[in-house]
Order: sequence, then C-alpha cells, then structure tokens
Amino acid sequence: MESDYKNFRELSVEEIDNRLEVDIEENKKKIKKITIISFFVLVFLFRGSIARWARFSVAISRGISNERIDTSKEPIQTDYSKEEQKEKTFVYHSLINKNEMEIIPQAHYILSAKMVASNHSFIFVSKFFDSAALYDLGSAWGKMADKKLYKKYVKVYSAKTELTGARRLHWQWRHDTPVPSGYISSHLSHTHIIPANRNIMAAMLKIKMYQDFRLEGELVDMNYYDKNIGRVMHYKTSLSRRDTDASSRGSGACETMYVTKVQIGNKVYK
Repeated sequence: MESDYKNFRELSVEEIDNRLEVDIEENKKKIKKITIISFFVLVFLFRGSIARWARFSVAISRGISNERIDTSKEPIQTDYSKEEQKEKTFVYHSLINKNEMEIIPQAHYILSAKMVASNHSFIFVSKFFDSAALYDLGSAWGKMADKKLYKKYVKVYSAKTELTGARRLHWQWRHDTPVPSGYISSHLSHTHIIPANRNIMAAMLKIKMYQDFRLEGELVDMNYYDKNIGRVMHYKTSLSRRDTDASSRGSGACETMYVTKVQIGNKVYK
C-alpha cells in the first residue's frame, strides 16, 4: 500500500485524471454486466408470474349494465338441492397449468360489495387448490362498505402463508369504531375466486381498492387428487356469512366462488 501511495503521489494531474477515467469506465462495465445478469436471473425466477400477468393483462367488456351496484344489501345465495349439486358438478381445468379438479356447486351466489383487500397466487402456486383459486378477495357490504371506516377505524388485509398454503383475511378495529364488532365480522368476507375463464380473471385484477363491484357465480366445493400423498383431498366452501373460525364448514369461514360474471362500474365481463 505504501508503494502504491508513493507512486500515486508521483503522477501528474493529467495521469491521475486518465487513471480515474479508466477506473470509472471499468466500474460502469461491471455495473452493466451485473444489471444484465440480475435482470435475466429475475426473469428466470419469476417467469411464471410474469407470464401469468401477461396472460391476464387485458379484460374485454362483454356489455353494459344499467343496474347500479348496491353494496347496502346482503349477498344473495340460493342453495342447490343434492340433485342439483350432482347435475352441476364438473371438471375444472386450471387456467395456469395442466391440473384438473372436480367442482361441486353448492349455491348460486351474487356478491355486491366494496373491495377492502386482495391477494393472488401468481408467484407461489401449489399443485392443486392454488391452481384453481387464483385470487383472494376481501369484500365488505352494508355499513362496512363505507370507505371512511378504513381510513380511521378498521384495518383489513389478505395474506397467504407460502409454507402451509393457508389463506386468510385479517382485520382489526379501534374500540371507538361506530359499528358493533359482531356486525363487522358478519359483513366482511374472504372469498377464494375460481375464475370461469381468462377474461374473468383479468376483470378481477381490474378491481381497485375500495371500488364497488358485483360478482355472480356459484359457491363450490372442490375435490382433487394429491399425488404427493396418494389420496383425494376435499375442500368445502362456507355457506354462511356469520361463521368466523376454523370449525365452520369452510374450514376458516371463507367462501370459494366459481365466478362467471363480473361488473365494475357499468361494464360487464363474462
């Protein structure tokens, strides 16, 4: 180091400037190389996610609705009989891979609400449930559809645990929230969305935070064969807005909805 320091002191100003320019150019080349390598590494790691975003990037409206989205009303649910469930059962083909699941519709369902949280499975996709339910939607209706509540009193977020695959809606509220706690829990829902087609999924991605929307479709159960454990797995949807824990029919009180129609503003997507 001492030798380098002495040599550096013996250089002229012009020689020092030239050496600095060479060092700067070499560093620029290194940075450019690292940037290019990093870009391709990221593309490789998240190629599936990027491809899915591209696949669902455009939603095409199939018509205009004159019906106003009324978030003051309860979701409309019409339960199916055992015979209707059997008749409506079908095999669902995943929109993102080759997996197939048996879908057993339990009820016709219409949800008019405000988005208060969202989550999707584009980065980490397990082989079965995530292959069908691509989107988690936190929604609110009635008094809970008031945007002002979320600015001051209520906090809501949707989360997925990648290690276990658990997908939950978390919420908390202040003690002075002007809505009873029981009402809050019964007017917030976490819905696992199974899009009927690519256009429906693209429409779901268009819904913005605190925006009103209307979904139509069916609450469904799902059966799928897990090759890892060698048996059929069963997943049941919640059929009530008032169940709140893992002891419910939905094993966590979440609705699983096969969506066939989306309304955002006055535009309808099918």
